[in-house]
Amino acid sequence: PHIIDYSWCWRDDWRTGFDSAFGLLAKFARLNSMGARELVSVFIKQDCGSRNAILRAPKVDLRYFELFDVSAFEKHFRLDQKAIERAFIIERLRNGSHRASSTLRWCPQCARQGFHSALFQLDLVSACPIHDLMLRTKCSKCQRQIPYVLSPEIFERPFCCPWCANDFAPSLRQLRPQALTLLAVERARIENMIQLLIFEDNMVPIRLALNRERKQLGLGEFAIGHPDWRRLESEYIGFVTQVIDTLQLISGTPQQSLPLGSLTVTVKRPIRDEVSRRVVKSRRRRSHEIPIDEVTTVHVKRNWDERLQMSYQVYNGVRRHVWRHIVGKHRACIAKAAAHFWWNMAGERTCSFCPIAEAFIRWRAHWEGCGTPRYLFSPLRKDPMGLVAWLSSGAPICPQGWSIKSEQWVSDHLLGAQCIGSFWEFFEVALHNEKNGQIIWERRSCTGRYSSYWAIVGGDTLKSPVCIYQQVHKPSRLEEVLKSVSSDRDHSRKHLLQLSKIVR
Repeated sequence: PHIIDYSWCWRDDWRTGFDSAFGLLAKFARLNSMGARELVSVFIKQDCGSRNAILRAPKVDLRYFELFDVSAFEKHFRLDQKAIERAFIIERLRNGSHRASSTLRWCPQCARQGFHSALFQLDLVSACPIHDLMLRTKCSKCQRQIPYVLSPEIFERPFCCPWCANDFAPSLRQLRPQALTLLAVERARIENMIQLLIFEDNMVPIRLALNRERKQLGLGEFAIGHPDWRRLESEYIGFVTQVIDTLQLISGTPQQSLPLGSLTVTVKRPIRDEVSRRVVKSRRRRSHEIPIDEVTTVHVKRNWDERLQMSYQVYNGVRRHVWRHIVGKHRACIAKAAAHFWWNMAGERTCSFCPIAEAFIRWRAHWEGCGTPRYLFSPLRKDPMGLVAWLSSGAPICPQGWSIKSEQWVSDHLLGAQCIGSFWEFFEVALHNEKNGQIIWERRSCTGRYSSYWAIVGGDTLKSPVCIYQQVHKPSRLEEVLKSVSSDRDHSRKHLLQLSKIVR
């Protein structure tokens, strides 16, 4: 007699290779008109001790795979081992403090195409790596949370709110459903984030062991900045490997590996005797276009703590440097553009104009948290929220025992590099906007693509001074591009013509 092997319906063009267990089971349930009880009968282990109880009342946590039959995933979804590991990414992060949420977190743009990644469930991830949208944790219609479990109410209508039936994935409900595979660039972004998380997680015991050795030798602990998922994982892995090898060579442990590139080391040595410096006062020339920060609102700065005051001085110095030595001959373009935009530009779409003027205005708006360009060149009216946000999330956390002055020195050094790097990033965006002829005034966060990852070491003593390790960056090609942008009368006329087309 012939043995008939019955198989369930599945579409390979609905398999991305990066789906979570929730996404896979939701699409499988949709294709086969299955509920939670049918799903657990297929995908829960046959030898699971609680199988009968789960079949009677299905409620399985989708973050962990100990109850699931991996062979069933391989057979019915036609997945390889890597794709299954990506579906339960929390299982691969054993050493870090990455916690997975017990409620569903999703990107609205991904969900429309029936895609959900297990990365979204990590509390560490707040935005979608594909669309850079903030992840949702509540239904937009009823504002209720959805448990991340395999249960009848959740899988009665896959990718829908179980409380109000709000549809998150209309693509799954089409009469002739389209392919749901990801583009190559989208797959690359998710894979990049996965590799960064795994590498950072694997570094936890290595970092603890090296810090223990350094502490015994009296060399002081070290700290490394977190990776940015918008940058290539090879940049971060290469930098961390170099720093670890260098520190191990200093402490006399393993042999240094092959160099991957140059590192810059900035050292702050403790000063025993304070030397008074003679301040030479010079008359400051008034700019004929715009007086930059000559007058500020005193009561705004009055409530600032010492850390914010010192950091604002660093930003103010970088801003002055960019204004005098980088934007150069385009000050008039910046002045006219800033004076033209008297309204809040957040969310606006306009035609493009001088890319240097756009970059400078949006760069200042980012750091000062000001949405109206005209106010950028008037007395300070509120706290610089971009700078405050960097101090709360991007500033380094120094090892215990360091002096306040050393912590501020490290923060100021890295803040200056981040400010300069972010300007080149905004200029790169402005060049892209000029090519497309359109500007979308969206709030964007800087990735630090034009500034280096950092690591800080030392004990803040004479024997072990504070050191900052950074990668040596090649001169940016954008510097030459900026110098090549014309500043003649034709450029000014074209700039004014473009501004005249933008009206409120």
